[in-house]
Amino acid sequence: MKPIELTREERKEIERRRKATLDRRVYQRLTAVLAVASGETREDVADLLGVGLTQLGEWLRVFRNEGLDALCEIHNKGDPGNLTPQHIEQLKAKVSTGCFRNSDQIRHWIHSTFAVSYSPSGVKDLLQRIGVTYHKVSGFLWKANPDKQRAFVKRVARHQREAKQPDAPRTRRYYVDACHPVWGLDLVFCCWLLLGQRLLVGMGSGRKRLNILGAYCPDDHEYLDYRLTRDNINGAQFVNFLRLLRSTHPETERFILYVDGARYYDSPVVKEWLKRHPEFHLSPIPAYSPNVNLIERLWKFLRAKALSRWHKTFADMQAAVSEVLDHLEDYRAELHTLMTEKFHIIAKEDIPIQYREVA
Repeated sequence: MKPIELTREERKEIERRRKATLDRRVYQRLTAVLAVASGETREDVADLLGVGLTQLGEWLRVFRNEGLDALCEIHNKGDPGNLTPQHIEQLKAKVSTGCFRNSDQIRHWIHSTFAVSYSPSGVKDLLQRIGVTYHKVSGFLWKANPDKQRAFVKRVARHQREAKQPDAPRTRRYYVDACHPVWGLDLVFCCWLLLGQRLLVGMGSGRKRLNILGAYCPDDHEYLDYRLTRDNINGAQFVNFLRLLRSTHPETERFILYVDGARYYDSPVVKEWLKRHPEFHLSPIPAYSPNVNLIERLWKFLRAKALSRWHKTFADMQAAVSEVLDHLEDYRAELHTLMTEKFHIIAKEDIPIQYREVA
């Protein structure tokens, strides 16, 4: 029997396709090739996958002689049921509008539109066969301007290039934003439970909150913040935070701070301080654009790690927040891919017509 030998690139591609496929038959075939190429005996692989040696040999022959695409091609697509190909296309077009929240709605629509009846399990099998899946919709801020977001990303890239020039002043860049954890709120979440079970989680009054003004440097992953439990963040507090940045890095000749549209950035006390310290430059982030504000990802990470569980007291919540923000190095592996300046911006042509008209 001819052996199966894979290059590193071939193995990575097979693993990628196996992870992405929803078809059990394709998954079996790809697993068979990987297992045999790893040195497993054909008898053991066939036994593991629950197929015969003849079937396994045919898969390996197709892969060896015709390639990976041929191996992944399923000629028997299954019986679409009582719907014609035209019905299937009409159903898929209807599904693509996002009007169905559950499979029962689809089942009733099929019956009223085509006079064809399916059982609850039958309609789910149908949907799987024709490539329809159940997942969350993707939210976006429809008032955001994609052109301004792209211009901001280009500005960030220009700052990066300028900072690397031989004669450039010593520069540090920070994404700056405020976060306001409220004790006892935002604890309602979804989770798997036993049938009929209710899981009760406590909620506070929402009157105690922690105000955090934070800054994240994407170049060396430094994080600094200013935490307030009694006062709100205002222009004077922001100036105190700027002093903190300057005292932390006295050798820095230029600070670039990417900030959103909070009013205190434009307050008289801030303007006056910036006039006396021209090394600080505020670079505005476009309105309605948290997707290009890197520190927003850190706030989301903080909520998942520290704020999605019950804290008996406000002090307990503060301690949980500190446990995360003061020890970000413990989460470096998770933050390595999260806190990168790679931003997703929606293309104008992908924005639904109704939102384009309103915007």
